[in-house]
Amino acid sequence: MEKDCDINLDGEIDRDEFVKFIEQITAETFNVVSQGLIISLIVAPTVAIATKKATEGVLGVGKVVQKLPTSIYASLVTLAVVWVNSDSS
Repeated sequence: MEKDCDINLDGEIDRDEFVKFIEQITAETFNVVSQGLIISLIVAPTVAIATKKATEGVLGVGKVVQKLPTSIYASLVTLAVVWVNSDSS
């Protein structure tokens, strides 16, 4: 990527080229972080609520799931997803 920013091809990155390099990295990082946040903070709670309803009838697990308020269950699942995502990064 640094070679893409070396506009004058002198093998060194001057101030303007450095600014372009930082802008590219910032934009790419923002996109990756944004996608991760969308998945973690929107999709995960929705899936958690659906799985809570689906697991309420399962023997053993169902009673525990029923006792947990939906908001707590969704928060726990969301935290687990964020934790897994941060470990894989």
